[in-house]
Amino acid sequence: MPLNRIVVWEAFDAADPMTRAAARLYEETLAAEERIPWYWIEKSVEGRTKARPGRTAGWTKHLLLAAPEDRADDPDALAGYAYGALIPGYGGYLCYIGVADRARRMGVGTRLFDQFFRQLAVDAGETGSPLPFVIWESHRPGPGATPAEWDLWAARTKLFDRAGGLWVEGVDFLSPNFTADDEEADPVALQLFLKPLGEPAGAFDPDRLRQVVGGLHREVYRYGPGDPLFDRTLPPDGVPRLRPAKLAGVTRPAAAV
Repeated sequence: MPLNRIVVWEAFDAADPMTRAAARLYEETLAAEERIPWYWIEKSVEGRTKARPGRTAGWTKHLLLAAPEDRADDPDALAGYAYGALIPGYGGYLCYIGVADRARRMGVGTRLFDQFFRQLAVDAGETGSPLPFVIWESHRPGPGATPAEWDLWAARTKLFDRAGGLWVEGVDFLSPNFTADDEEADPVALQLFLKPLGEPAGAFDPDRLRQVVGGLHREVYRYGPGDPLFDRTLPPDGVPRLRPAKLAGVTRPAAAV
């Protein structure tokens, strides 16, 4: 893909070829166990023309797309996507972000992050509610990962760092495995990253971070105290703290070095 100015816009038509290209890129950039069904996202896109912040209760969801300016209507040129929402009474949640391999090192991820933060700020302004932070998850490579997978993880955490995200060190956020029919299947362990917005970074002490992490479980996954994934994510002796996002990509098992 030749170097060109990247533009970002919101999808409003689930049948649009660019939105359908996003579905393909979604499957290419995320492991199956991390993905919700794409039709859930399609329903959000279809509902955007009806939903208005401050007038419709619940989440305000957005699917953002990115492409070179002169190929914004070419599905083969789709460079990236971001999907997330403003959650009333909680904060911002960036569910998924992905960049096509051919579009790496073009600033696509940074553009998507910036536009997503701006969009949620607009949503919060229209509702008259605060936007204390935006939080997102990412899957760190596990045992048996290749050096290339660790290199990609390091690059991803550097992107998070450039976007102003901070790593919630000390928390392995356990989420459901979306490919498993068995509720007893092993959960997916994710790392959390947070960008402070309406609250300064210093306000996110261990107690505040435990509230944020617990709130993510309650608001997104509908788990609370007493549920195994909630309790294992937030053990009583856990002490979460904010650290530069790029530090999450530094440590890897010796076998992967």
